[in-house]
Amino acid sequence: MPRRIVSSKPIPIAEVKRILEEREQYLNSLQLRTLSYAKKYSKLTPEQAEMLISRLMNEYGLEREEAVQVADICPETIDELRTVLSGYRRLVSFLLFSEEKMQKILDLVKQALEASKQP
Repeated sequence: MPRRIVSSKPIPIAEVKRILEEREQYLNSLQLRTLSYAKKYSKLTPEQAEMLISRLMNEYGLEREEAVQVADICPETIDELRTVLSGYRRLVSFLLFSEEKMQKILDLVKQALEASKQP
């Protein structure tokens, strides 16, 4: 019986890592490589990533896909943030985004990183 995709939504690398770790003994080679990548590059806990994504969407009007990219990459400078967001449809509006708003987004990212490092 063929499988059918019922719905999809972008999820952060931290969530991918959590999902794959729960099923680690049943993973095929591609999934194991994906898990290895997620372990290496995830910077936030799944909870912190989701909280950051929610705040970026609610407070700054980012689309979920854009917010997930910010949460995955965790940019540290305004130029890095512009680069992360530059591939999206609303590029012009982000170039017009004030430096102050972009700095506030970076502050949110920094807070999430600090919270993820606490035990």
